[in-house]
Amino acid sequence: MIREYFVRGERRTVDEVDDLVAVRVEGAVVAEALADDDELSPFREAQWVFVPASAALALESADDVGHLVRRPNGRLGIVTRRLTVQVTEDLSEEAAEQALARRGLILVRRLRFAPNLFEVDTTEHADSLAASVELNADPLITLAEPSLVEHVPQRAAPGDPRFAEQWQWANTGQGGGTAGADVRAPAAWEKTRGAGIRVAVIDNGFNAKHEDLKAGVHAASGFFTRAGAFTVGVVGMPSGDHGTFCAGMVAARRNNLLGGTGAAPEADLVLIACLGDQVGTQTTLARAVAYAADPSTEGGDAAAGADVLVSSLGPNGADWDLTTTLALALEFAATKGRGGRGLAIFWAASNGNDVDVLKDEVVSHADVIAVVRSTRKDLEDNAARGPEVELIAPGVDVVSTTGSGGYGKSTGTSFAAPCAAGCAALALAVNPALTRDALRKVMRDSADKVGGVLYDANGHHDDYGFGRVNAARAVELAASAVGP
Repeated sequence: MIREYFVRGERRTVDEVDDLVAVRVEGAVVAEALADDDELSPFREAQWVFVPASAALALESADDVGHLVRRPNGRLGIVTRRLTVQVTEDLSEEAAEQALARRGLILVRRLRFAPNLFEVDTTEHADSLAASVELNADPLITLAEPSLVEHVPQRAAPGDPRFAEQWQWANTGQGGGTAGADVRAPAAWEKTRGAGIRVAVIDNGFNAKHEDLKAGVHAASGFFTRAGAFTVGVVGMPSGDHGTFCAGMVAARRNNLLGGTGAAPEADLVLIACLGDQVGTQTTLARAVAYAADPSTEGGDAAAGADVLVSSLGPNGADWDLTTTLALALEFAATKGRGGRGLAIFWAASNGNDVDVLKDEVVSHADVIAVVRSTRKDLEDNAARGPEVELIAPGVDVVSTTGSGGYGKSTGTSFAAPCAAGCAALALAVNPALTRDALRKVMRDSADKVGGVLYDANGHHDDYGFGRVNAARAVELAASAVGP
């Protein structure tokens, strides 16, 4: 059955699986109607099961109930009663909440990165799709988007096993590489190692007690529970190889006789864990982005906001549609972060050959710096391509920290993005007055034109962006840049 709803002001459609209900019951054993399917396994691991409608009605203890749908881009989602609603800005918060109640909407939480933006559950509509269609015509409602439960995986996952191996920082030709095909980190470290800069890393989980990370973990770190509550601190934070590897690429400690090092080994890490089982809504991801820019959006200290943000979450080789809620959070962070100077947002583009970066609406958003991966020979490697690819950075057989507490080698755009973000932290450390736009320009202008390809008149190439990150040159340009 074809259903309609609205996202970013546009009418969209999904194909609902008839007579089937998605149910999540914590710890319960429920007989499913669907056979095993690899596409559904992430949802099952997040304790969703798929049963006939008649069986769902009998499950009074269900935590969530919804319908399985397939979007035009081929990705599955679960529609529940939850949606994001924004009420016209001319109403006070109290009046806005009263307007929600009159429309049968129960307030779950206020989202503080945009005016009169709320996460709600509908009680008077069949589900959030029906609510979206009806509320879209309401003059008091400026947006009404379903909060689809989706699979938001990592761009890559770490593999197996120190500074000599870390060609990404200093490539001497080890492992058959090309000498100099690196980000020139040692030269940058002669001037700065990132002290005083906070880098937020958003992922599913982190080993915050890793021996090579714990000294740099900032007190503003925290995590979201499945129910949507946010906890400040790392006690109880879910662990994860992928997030730990990314964090190590940014700021593993240096000269501590442990493992290797990160790009900015004296920067602080604000670790933000969300979508712990890789299944959830873009609303939670939006809250994580907003929190990175301004922790007061989740009741934290506004002064503890990050200076640089990086995330490597997202599906590989598939379209990823962007909700207005996440777009608002990206725009909030990019403009309001760092006391109004703006937060530079780095995001790993999709892995996979011939992937059109424009089909990924998150990484191709105007406020996001999309990063792809390079090899130890300074060549692009199996990643999205297109006009919104901004930078390329080492991401093939790179060495970093692992969730088990050790060190290993892995490949993915997931690790190119934190490499670039760490280098940006070095540049910002020598000139903290730089705005987000000025830092972005520094990273573009300092990049090396590698790959033996022809860049266009603007200095861009669809596979290499504006070139491979050069930390030493970025630090040099940032130091000489005039502040706002």
